[in-house]
Amino acid sequence: MRSWYRIGIAGLGVLALLSSFLVPQRASAQAGEAHRLMILWLQPTDEGSDRFGRDVARELRRLISQFPTHEAIEEKEVRDVARQYDVDERRLDCVGGQQMARFVDAQVIFCGFTTENREDRTFTTTNVQFAAPGGTAFVIEDRTWDRGDARAAATFFSEQLATFTEQQNTATWCGQYYQAKDYASAEENCRKALEMDPNNVPVRYVLVHLLEDTERLQEAYDEVLRVLELDGLHEDALSSAGYIAATLGDKPAARAHYESLLELNPGNAAVRMQVGYDLQQAGDPVGAKDLIKAGLDLEPDNIDLLERYAAYAMVAAQEAMEAAEPGAPMSMEAGGYYSEALDGYRRVYEIKGMEMEWGQLRNMLATLNQLDQLEDAVELAESVRQTHGGEAQFWSIYADILNKTGDLDGALGALDELASIDPEYPNTRARQGSWLMAAGRTEEAMPYLEQAVEAGEQDPQQVVNIIFNNGYTQGIQQQNWDYSLEILGLARTFGDMVPEVLSGRTDFFYGYALFKQAEILEKPETVESAQLTLPKFKQVQNLLNQSNVTAFTDTQESFKANQTEVLDATERFIIRQERVIQRGRRSR
Repeated sequence: MRSWYRIGIAGLGVLALLSSFLVPQRASAQAGEAHRLMILWLQPTDEGSDRFGRDVARELRRLISQFPTHEAIEEKEVRDVARQYDVDERRLDCVGGQQMARFVDAQVIFCGFTTENREDRTFTTTNVQFAAPGGTAFVIEDRTWDRGDARAAATFFSEQLATFTEQQNTATWCGQYYQAKDYASAEENCRKALEMDPNNVPVRYVLVHLLEDTERLQEAYDEVLRVLELDGLHEDALSSAGYIAATLGDKPAARAHYESLLELNPGNAAVRMQVGYDLQQAGDPVGAKDLIKAGLDLEPDNIDLLERYAAYAMVAAQEAMEAAEPGAPMSMEAGGYYSEALDGYRRVYEIKGMEMEWGQLRNMLATLNQLDQLEDAVELAESVRQTHGGEAQFWSIYADILNKTGDLDGALGALDELASIDPEYPNTRARQGSWLMAAGRTEEAMPYLEQAVEAGEQDPQQVVNIIFNNGYTQGIQQQNWDYSLEILGLARTFGDMVPEVLSGRTDFFYGYALFKQAEILEKPETVESAQLTLPKFKQVQNLLNQSNVTAFTDTQESFKANQTEVLDATERFIIRQERVIQRGRRSR
């Protein structure tokens, strides 16, 4: 015959969150139907007699027949089913009863043990309990009985059943109210159920979710830790503990919980990916990446793990870049994450080739660009172009790569292609103008910058900043006064379109560059040099008197001092040039 023990163990499984304690209500029962109770003989320990345990079971079965809420399963029914599996129903203990329950449709079992004391003719009942198969158990305190007290013991145990039923009903209401999102009633019943049975794991776990749903995360975390104290192998609780800890910002604790979860089944890629997703959603892409990486040690060619690994490493790199100071070089941390992302994407590419998803190819190109692996980036881009040339974002990334390689014309052409695919793509013309400015191709840059303003890609302030920054870094700082005047002069054409803070700054530095140019040109101190530079010095004087330096700097006093100094020098130069010109006229 078949072994019902093997069948039972395979079939019980782990019950779902709410179904595990919705007992004693039968899955198939109509409202008000009695719940089936399987009463087992109390099993003797050592070599004691089984008579007392048998008598208690039979007396309890008789008493239960008077209960409106429960139906005692007949001893014959249990015996007939047990014999189908070569089992002696008289020797069923609590473990065997849990397995047997499903075959007789029992919602509750009664079981336990007796220890006989032959000297004083007594029996001690131990670990006697009413248990919901797959759910919780109500364990009754140990008691000692005279040999003839079977009926009294059965009466006592029947009274305990009422307490167990109340406990189970309260647990049921806890779950039902929670499902209905009546959180106040659910919490009241959950806490009442836990007062009666502090070790009721399913109820305590519902309370965890209730506290999460009502945004009491620290309380939820404290509660889920209590669940894990009771059941350290509770997979759902381990997952919840990890997620809540991560949401609370305790990344080390979150990772520890998730690692414990994965230790239960390290080769389960689906669980590992869910854990990684939870960590990522909770703001810990590094933890997500590392957990996925551990899975790749077990399955190096698992494409799903590889894709997640690369994606999480990419997010970690981007977050590290965002956390850095603006304009700072890439940190070692960010570079390391980008390298990991690239490694993952390359391994996916080796497996999928050009069947790789566009988003992953895009990230791979962007990562190669970030790491300045430009030859590889160009090579990959040429392949991607054949299959994804219709993607506007491809041309944006490709343009960046080409510009980095020094192929400015190729980069401009890529942005032209981008504009033809998506005329509304952000900053296409502004990038073209900015790149041309940086290359010193000013005349070509201006039409693009003007188009950027007209198209609404950039407002005049942003364009003025682009032009000014180029004129300042490549002109003022390099003491290239002619270049400074050319570029800053272009910025001044937007003067009426920008706030005083920008026009004042531009006028000041344009005037300063004009002063330095005129200072050089006047050195011959001839009539011709004086006639050439006098208008320039007067223009400097007008510009600096009109520019409001206090509007564009936090170090106002320093700039005011510079303005005063340049103005004083300009006035002296004006007087000197006028005298030179007057002397020249008298000498004629």
